Amino acid sequence: MYSRNVGDRELTFGVSGMLYKANVLMYDRQSESLWSQVLRRAVAGPLAGEKLKVLPSSLTTWRKWLKKHPETEVLSLETGHDRDYSQDPYAGYYESRSGLFGFLKSGPGLDGKALVVGVTVGEQAKAYPLDHLRQTRTIEDTLGERSIRLDHDAATDRVSVQATTGEALAPLILYWFVWQEMYPESGLYTP
Repeated sequence: MYSRNVGDRELTFGVSGMLYKANVLMYDRQSESLWSQVLRRAVAGPLAGEKLKVLPSSLTTWRKWLKKHPETEVLSLETGHDRDYSQDPYAGYYESRSGLFGFLKSGPGLDGKALVVGVTVGEQAKAYPLDHLRQTRTIEDTLGERSIRLDHDAATDRVSVQATTGEALAPLILYWFVWQEMYPESGLYTP
């Protein structure tokens, strides 16, 4: 999740319908620049090179979220439109083991649709298998010149990453094949 404030401007984002290296591009309605969710920056348009500020977020289940935040309210499914919101249009894609349209293949080490925690420190990038982190709860590693620690909270499914200096790092949880497309020189953590 990102702040919509870039510099002194407040932007309104939408989905462009275009892909960049196997990932959907956002666009901002003010300048029509295209933004990579994974790279956290505009990749084309007047704001190319501008970066997005990462906001705290979690990838979790509704059940775990509601247990931790029982006061949460949800938008009504009664939208006035003829769409069946109880059906996920991407369910088949999530269940499939092949990458996007079946032609993007991951490199060695993991199934392409395995979820990874992607971490960057400067120009260095590394992927950590989410299943392994869920099992061990903690991974300590070195990325670039920094010692880092990944933690998994089983109650909320929240992943946090910190440098040993105390600096919080912003992880991304995504498919391995997408991470590899964006960061082809990325390392892959192996226990």
